[in-house]
Amino acid sequence: MRLENKVAVVTGASSGVGREIALLFAKEGAKVVAVARRAERLAEIEEKSKELAGEIVAFAGDVSLEETNEKMIDFAIEKFGKFDILINNAGLMDNFAPAENLDTELLMRLMSVDVYGPAWATRKAVRVFMENENGGNIVNVASIAGICGGKSGCAYTMAKHAVIGLTKNTAFNYRLNKIRCNAICPAGINTEMTDPALFATADQKGLQSAMLSMHFGTRSAEAFEIADIALFLASDEAAVVNGAIVTADSGLISF
Repeated sequence: MRLENKVAVVTGASSGVGREIALLFAKEGAKVVAVARRAERLAEIEEKSKELAGEIVAFAGDVSLEETNEKMIDFAIEKFGKFDILINNAGLMDNFAPAENLDTELLMRLMSVDVYGPAWATRKAVRVFMENENGGNIVNVASIAGICGGKSGCAYTMAKHAVIGLTKNTAFNYRLNKIRCNAICPAGINTEMTDPALFATADQKGLQSAMLSMHFGTRSAEAFEIADIALFLASDEAAVVNGAIVTADSGLISF
């Protein structure tokens, strides 16, 4: 098992990529603190983990709050005696709006979840990891929107650029502390966040621009495929991978 005796905190774990990461990590022997607002969904994967080699324990909380990002890591240490892996996966999509149509309330909410949450969690994590003999490991789920800015809304693009900056800065500053930090940048993923029904309320100007890339015919990923990448980055197999921005887009940005 690739994560035996490891303790991981996974945010956004109630559905989609976060759910698949939590379950896969538990399958590979990790003890996982699964963080999300929807307690009933966390209870489902907590129960499902009883069939697996590891364990999942639910932690209901909103990562847009600074205190949640502190408490979820403290909880992991109190529950399991240590903390090894942080997966910053929780995130919100925007409505594809370009700069002229930015909604202030949506912008602030999105930044609090997609940027401030990972920043607060990373701050807490590195403080703990610097005390660990073997350091620690952070995996951020970003997006190709953080690499090529035209494939989503302005707010989401801003946020994912920030996550990539957080990743690179953390990797560089703590490389001598045996702390690794990498990011995964998917394109489309088949989850509830990309349900076509949600596009009905999207900003049409921004959506039309974003959809220009779709004619290249690259397929969307499944959530478990992103989880597989997270497992590699979190495992000892990726011991020399640090500060990497791993695209998972079926070649979309190569066009």
